[in-house]
Amino acid sequence: MIGLVFYLALLDILGILIVIILRQKGSYFRSVQMLFITTFSSFTLVVLCDLTKNYLLRSESIVPFTTMIGLSAALTSATALEHTALTLSKGNDLPWKNFFSKENVPSIIFKAYVISLLFLTWTLTPFRTELGIDVLGNPVYIPVYQGWYLLSLSAVAIVVIAYSSRLLVLSSRQFEDKEVARALKWLGVCWSGISLALIFFHGFVLSYFRVEMLVIEYLLITFLLGITTHFFGGTTVLEGFFDKPYPTVPISEGEIVLLTYTPKADKMKAFSTFIREGIANGDRITYIYPDEENGVVKSKLATYGIDVYKYERDGTLFMKSLSEFFMSDGDFDKEGPIQLLLSRRAQAKQMQCKVREIEDVGDFSFLDGQWQKYVDYWNDPRWGAPPGVGMLYEPFILELTAINVEGMSEVKVRDILKSFGGGRLAPTKLIDLIAHSNVFSKTLGLTRQELAGRIILFEFDPTAHYEQLVRDFVTEALANVEPVALFTRKSSNIYSALSNIGAFKLLLLTQHVSTPQTNSNTNEILLPATNTPLLLDALEKMSKTSPNGKPNIVFDNLSSLVLLVGFEKTYNFVRYALDMLASDKSTALFLFSPDIHDQKVASSLRSLFINHVSYRKGTLQIAKLPQLKAKE
Repeated sequence: MIGLVFYLALLDILGILIVIILRQKGSYFRSVQMLFITTFSSFTLVVLCDLTKNYLLRSESIVPFTTMIGLSAALTSATALEHTALTLSKGNDLPWKNFFSKENVPSIIFKAYVISLLFLTWTLTPFRTELGIDVLGNPVYIPVYQGWYLLSLSAVAIVVIAYSSRLLVLSSRQFEDKEVARALKWLGVCWSGISLALIFFHGFVLSYFRVEMLVIEYLLITFLLGITTHFFGGTTVLEGFFDKPYPTVPISEGEIVLLTYTPKADKMKAFSTFIREGIANGDRITYIYPDEENGVVKSKLATYGIDVYKYERDGTLFMKSLSEFFMSDGDFDKEGPIQLLLSRRAQAKQMQCKVREIEDVGDFSFLDGQWQKYVDYWNDPRWGAPPGVGMLYEPFILELTAINVEGMSEVKVRDILKSFGGGRLAPTKLIDLIAHSNVFSKTLGLTRQELAGRIILFEFDPTAHYEQLVRDFVTEALANVEPVALFTRKSSNIYSALSNIGAFKLLLLTQHVSTPQTNSNTNEILLPATNTPLLLDALEKMSKTSPNGKPNIVFDNLSSLVLLVGFEKTYNFVRYALDMLASDKSTALFLFSPDIHDQKVASSLRSLFINHVSYRKGTLQIAKLPQLKAKE
């Protein structure tokens, strides 16, 4: 009776594990999910066979049938494990038309070997039935395998350990995300343990000791399957596409950014992000800062996780105050700084790395307000750029020039920006850290802090110029140095309006791919537009890899999703997405064009959102935007 209860409890646990895998929203390699289910179901069938011969139909005549079915299930499980390892290591599904290629020869040979072994199992019956004992000393009928067949089964276990499990462990090294790498390693370890347990207890112990130790075997394998289930959600390739742990400043290689600020703005947040990203990429960094910050700038960088002294010592980071850099003899001297920076750029080019330069000139007080002297230095022809473009030298340069405009008249600011190209002359770009920091939230009558954490349904009329408001949303997030993810289509107006900004994750929804694909040279990720579990997982990965839990997301758009997958799937997607994003304190815009749907669809989707705005005929209308409760 105890044994029967054990088997029934074991089957319940295996059933629960299978249901958990079926419900994994991260399982967007559908073939991998089915392979996992095949593995678990095959082992469940092995357990059912032993339950049948030991408790349900205790007969010597039933043993050959339960044994051959169990062997078939075990071999099927080994094949599924091998193919799963191959798929996960390659990072994409393996269409059968591409499977029969040279690089997959080991897999083809293994599958052919397993098929031949299955044939021999059912035609030769390579075992005999004898009376043995179980771990409690009770008599049971057991199969005793022939030597050659036992060695053949051992070869399968060896392949699973030496090839499949090793493939997973090696493939874990290509992922920078530690969670994904750890998951793949654990899968390899678990599968090795399962293979060893099956061949040892079901093969050698039965054949040579005539003892059935299924209780120990099944407890061990079930434990390993439980670990496999736990890590299954972390094995997806999409994890690797979100491996940047920090947001980026909106500046691209070969670009020069003019950044205006006042002391009220958190410029150090932007500067530290720019520097930290450079350190992570192995760039050479120069940071010139105002004299009045001489005693605090390094400690401020330290609060953002930058070990200034370490990176100064190894030459990664070069820091000087404006007077130290430009006025070593008491007078403004541009010759020394030009030669020094050109030398650092040449060294970086030899080292095949990029150069990042921050020159925070403050309010030009180090030049007694004579900003024209600095413009003369900035426009020097030795930088290799035409007048008005500035300190461009090679495309591998990322240049950030910051100006404190507090106390300056509008005319003076306009004249200064005009001299610097105004951010309009390529490749210069203007970031107004003051105006851009709340450019979207102020249109809603909110502060940036009041906007943060809201998930807004943004209804739009396709004929209206709604793209600028969405662009303002992205610009504000980037000005506050917060990460942004844009879900859109290449044919969308939003893509046309925002794709040139850069510095954010661009997730392109398309029907031309079945699994995630990425371009290593861009921030673009291709996602299958009709796979809503994958879209949910992409949202989750975006929030997980965002620092401080403050991701900003634009989903463009729900109307297209309704047309692709139908209302019911879209409704469920939005419901789950809102729960997920709310828990992560995300700020998001979900775009929706209600006019192309019937009233029931529009009303149902609106009912899911607490925050709701509409843009029609050039006017932004607030439908629902509740006040936030004051923090106690």
